[in-house]
Amino acid sequence: MNPKVEEARIRKALRDCRRNGFDILEPVECIKKAIDEFGDSVSVSCSFGSCSVVVLHMALQLKPDIKVVFNNTGVEYPETYAYKDLLQKEWGLNLIETKPIKSFWECVKEYGFPTIRKKYAAYSRKRTFQEKFGKPACCLFLKDKPMQEACQQYGIKATLNGMRVAESRARMFAVASWGQYYNAKKYGIWKFLPIAFWIQKQVREYFKEHGLPMNEVYTKLGLERSGCQPCTGFLTWEKTLGKTNPKMYHYIQKLRGVSLLEDFIALENEAVDKCGQRLLEEWL
Repeated sequence: MNPKVEEARIRKALRDCRRNGFDILEPVECIKKAIDEFGDSVSVSCSFGSCSVVVLHMALQLKPDIKVVFNNTGVEYPETYAYKDLLQKEWGLNLIETKPIKSFWECVKEYGFPTIRKKYAAYSRKRTFQEKFGKPACCLFLKDKPMQEACQQYGIKATLNGMRVAESRARMFAVASWGQYYNAKKYGIWKFLPIAFWIQKQVREYFKEHGLPMNEVYTKLGLERSGCQPCTGFLTWEKTLGKTNPKMYHYIQKLRGVSLLEDFIALENEAVDKCGQRLLEEWL
């Protein structure tokens, strides 16, 4: 992501937080506040992506037995599962692993594939599940509801997560409106965001400074995000999935009714454009 975009979003969120009278805490201060107020009822929501692992590592320094909730969607990258097992073994995590209420493929069959949020209409005559609830059905049944059940079962009243305002406009506005920690009444828990005002560079520097192992979705696959492998809800999903799992990519395109011929032509055109650009640069 462009560092200037990251910094602009952070400035906006910080300005609005100060205007609204919200506390602005350093990461360790934020984690300590959550632990002091909620004790054994606090958890870390960990997807085993880089941001949540930074928060997890910080929290373990203050409370080694803190609950760690991993919402296993069943369609994570194999590298994420291997990374989760590695950290559980090396760090002795007090891990709680949830299961989906409905599988990803059941959600697709019933509600359709996730759509890119920038592309769906907010006010169509017949609103889809995603338009109505602001998120794909799979997010609700694979992560949100299982998390709610885990909170009830294990007495979790607050959770720490690695959300950063620089990641998206939606996250920027959320923190600007509610602050760095807030009562998420819809879910019945408090949410604390220790690294809300960090840029991606700080996350990378934390890994380097503390010598932490990294999920191979970044180092081996070269991706910018972890998460659900067959997700079609972000802008570069086709390029990402086509690179990491061509078989799954073709299967999804078939289910979506996208002709493999059209797909081939699009890839061919992209290759021709790149070749033409290279020749033009050489000529100039």
